[in-house]
Amino acid sequence: MSRMSAHGFRVIALGACLVGFAAGCQGLSTTSAVEPVIPADPLAPGGVAPGAGVVAYETPTKAQRDLPKDLKEPPSGLEALAPSNVYKQIKAAAGYGPNEEVARQAYQQGLDLFQQKRYDEAAKEFATAADRWPDTPLEEDALFMQAESCFFADRYPQAHETYEQLLKKHTYSRYLDRAVAREFVIGRYWEKFDDREPHWPTTPNFTDRKRPWFDTWGNALKAYEHVRMNDPTGPLADDSLMAAGNAYFLTGRYEDAAGQYDVLRKEYPKSEHQLKAHLLGMESKQLIYQGPLYDGAPLKDAGEIADHALVRFSGSLGEDRGRVVEAKNRIVELQADRDLALGQYFDKKHRYGAARIYYQAVIKDFPQTAAALAARQRLDEIKDLPAEPPNYFKWLERILGSKNRY
Repeated sequence: MSRMSAHGFRVIALGACLVGFAAGCQGLSTTSAVEPVIPADPLAPGGVAPGAGVVAYETPTKAQRDLPKDLKEPPSGLEALAPSNVYKQIKAAAGYGPNEEVARQAYQQGLDLFQQKRYDEAAKEFATAADRWPDTPLEEDALFMQAESCFFADRYPQAHETYEQLLKKHTYSRYLDRAVAREFVIGRYWEKFDDREPHWPTTPNFTDRKRPWFDTWGNALKAYEHVRMNDPTGPLADDSLMAAGNAYFLTGRYEDAAGQYDVLRKEYPKSEHQLKAHLLGMESKQLIYQGPLYDGAPLKDAGEIADHALVRFSGSLGEDRGRVVEAKNRIVELQADRDLALGQYFDKKHRYGAARIYYQAVIKDFPQTAAALAARQRLDEIKDLPAEPPNYFKWLERILGSKNRY
């Protein structure tokens, strides 16, 4: 297959996969390269508006009134000297320690400001509420609303950081679905922005509060990773893998792309992206392969993926079937060329015994290839030659061997 046709297959396959992927993520993508779309709320099929799902407190429960044990019983000994505990003690001495009443007042003020769409001011109030009543349900709600305020204020780096803080402190948060959906949208925005206006990872950003200070593209990939790590069985886990794989593929990082597609194929067998992961995974593996004298594992993997795709998606491949078959034939030719090259290597060293083994393997495993024809021809030519070259230094070995007694 020509270089141009191979490139054409990559373009067509990736284009089809990206179109399908974008359709599958409708509502979680961006309307343009600079304006994200608010994702559909998983808990409210009709969508989510700013302020939806806000928790208003009336009479606190006993669990909400009780302070955690580590706040009721001050630490002693070496534990008291830990930086976190010293910081808590300084805050308490300065009048900024845990205080439920202050926290609830700040939370309510934050809600009022949020409803007025004064998101920057609301974020500060929610941050105060979370800080003044830590390790409680109120902190969980305040952190989520702080992240939401940053999100709607277009401060995506702060929003992403706060969502992560929420999910680290409250692993089974009731806001998990919404938090990872926001992280996915932020990742998509950063990736698309960098695609439109690429910058060096080390170029600082001092003007656009929607983007991180450094490495917008790298932070997009981290956002995708966080989606899957925070909610590995959630509805966006496979979407995040596909998005990350495509991002790596488009930037020529084929080994990283293949890794993402492999995880998607193996760990999410019911994903809607399975066919795309097979096609692009097969292509990524071929692009990793560097030549006949390098590791042949990527070629073997690509062939196995092609076989699996032809069996599993036999009825749904459509016009892609011909491309997969063509890719499979190309892989077989490359594998045969690899074994032939190894045989030729030993042939040049006059180690005809090893060369014959590789030539015979080419004929046996890849009988219909051009490499097999070349192997048959050369095998006939060296069939009577000695397995090993003559040893012209045998006399020297006898001398050295007779003296080397100890």
